[in-house]
Amino acid sequence: MQTLEIIPSTKSDSRGLPRPRAARIAAVVICAAFLVEGVYAWTTSVKWWFIPNNFAVVEPGKIYRSAQLSRFLIRRTLLDNHIGLVIDLSKDDTADTLAERQITSELGVPRLNFVLGGNGTGHPENYTYAIAAIVHANQQGRAVLVHCQSGAQRTGGVIATYRMLVQGMSEADAFAEAERYGHDPKRNPNLIPFVESHLSEWKAELTAEHVLP
Repeated sequence: MQTLEIIPSTKSDSRGLPRPRAARIAAVVICAAFLVEGVYAWTTSVKWWFIPNNFAVVEPGKIYRSAQLSRFLIRRTLLDNHIGLVIDLSKDDTADTLAERQITSELGVPRLNFVLGGNGTGHPENYTYAIAAIVHANQQGRAVLVHCQSGAQRTGGVIATYRMLVQGMSEADAFAEAERYGHDPKRNPNLIPFVESHLSEWKAELTAEHVLP
């Protein structure tokens, strides 16, 4: 009697590849995509343990700007840049903000909190408070770090206002700088109109308080 040998099916898909092989290739591609995405997410988060997020010099030895610093970088950043005042424009209580409060207290660095909304708007007087604090600290020879959570909207608005009122920078240049550090007028259409609508009011108040000449 003749014995029949059963051979597994190797039907091809529309591209001519055996289906089991095509499935294995697809699985490998999917795993590789997830691996690349995971590595990118990990390196993006971990790098802020070593590099201050959105950190920049506004005026050397006087004013610096950033996002909320990682708790692993706060002490080093404050000491390296001789920061004598920290101005936080956010209201979030994260592990990093809690660490910032503790470290500034240990170092004897004053920390002021002038809360603004995530889009940089809010109580208009918080802009004048922040500008006055920066000017007074600089007059006392203390460098200032201004930050919020991302360093883009709230920080961008306050620094732009400082640039215009204290340094005499044009609106176009001040807001262009804000865009370089993350402000997007399309995604946040409220910040620039808010600042523009209060600029003359802030100038009058700060002049009356002898913050501006």
